[in-house]
Amino acid sequence: MADQTVFTLSHPFEYRGATYSEFKPRRPKVRDLRNFVKNVDRDSVAAFEKALADLCELDEKIIAEIDIEDFAPMKAWFEGFLKPMLSGSDE
Repeated sequence: MADQTVFTLSHPFEYRGATYSEFKPRRPKVRDLRNFVKNVDRDSVAAFEKALADLCELDEKIIAEIDIEDFAPMKAWFEGFLKPMLSGSDE
């Protein structure tokens, strides 16, 4: 079994009575890529919020509360899965 990615927040926060100090996203699947690609042209930040919310199995409103410093490595992690898709040929 693959290691579980864990993002420990430098800036934990409280939202609706719950404290968030770490996030454990699952690995993306094709359906996550499909949803991201469908939404990225309209609003790239919202597309990343939605993708991370789905991967962490949380409401998008929770993801929107993450400090930008903590959001950056999560975004980079997801982009790491996209790079092989975007750098390949269309043949």
